[in-house]
Amino acid sequence: MKKWLPMILFVIASAITHTAMGTVSTRVCLPDGNTPLELADPNIPFVYQDIMVGTRLTIIISSDVNPDANSCWIGDIAIMGEDIYKGLLSARDYNEVTNDYPGSRLSSAGNMARVWNWIGPDIQGFNLGGDLTAVAGDWFIIDYTATGIGTCYVAFYDLSISWEEPIYYLAFSHVPTRDFNSDTKVDFTDFAVFVSHWQQTDCNDPNWCGGTDLDNDGNIDSDDLILFAEYWLESAQ
Repeated sequence: MKKWLPMILFVIASAITHTAMGTVSTRVCLPDGNTPLELADPNIPFVYQDIMVGTRLTIIISSDVNPDANSCWIGDIAIMGEDIYKGLLSARDYNEVTNDYPGSRLSSAGNMARVWNWIGPDIQGFNLGGDLTAVAGDWFIIDYTATGIGTCYVAFYDLSISWEEPIYYLAFSHVPTRDFNSDTKVDFTDFAVFVSHWQQTDCNDPNWCGGTDLDNDGNIDSDDLILFAEYWLESAQ
């Protein structure tokens, strides 16, 4: 995390400056699209609390001002490098005629707004294009899924600022799932799976006793129970 801190502080400053002028920005919510995902530290924007592998989120791109009458907004959202193995961006309702995703472009983005795939070597994401008829409001919605353990950085570009560098990164920290039976919620069924491995001492990679060895120390003990309880009744979808 330390190697990213100077960059994060730089892009925070850039984002704050741009916000004062009126901007296109992001907010991260749970799958309902309304409940915000909490920050790890309320004083540090764009760095979010831990989520379990398998958790889905929504990233909503919004504008608080109308675009210039002679231009339309364009931007990108992407995962790059090794992070493509930790997270996945997806758009909604692919249309073979327009070659974009109408379910991810909202009415405020304008009649001719578009969402296109952006896929290349070590890049996975989407190009976002607004329209001259856009108005202030929610413009685009992109889904995010935590697919691997570790921190995944999602780059957000405003191409009116730079074509080369993102204006900031959304940082998502992924921890092992507690949803052992993969039914999207952590409940007594998962606790039963956990108890079935209680005090087992031969856990190892890659299975880690069905994932119940949450600290990967080879044993199922009280430390794992504490980690399991942190996500009690959590929903991944």
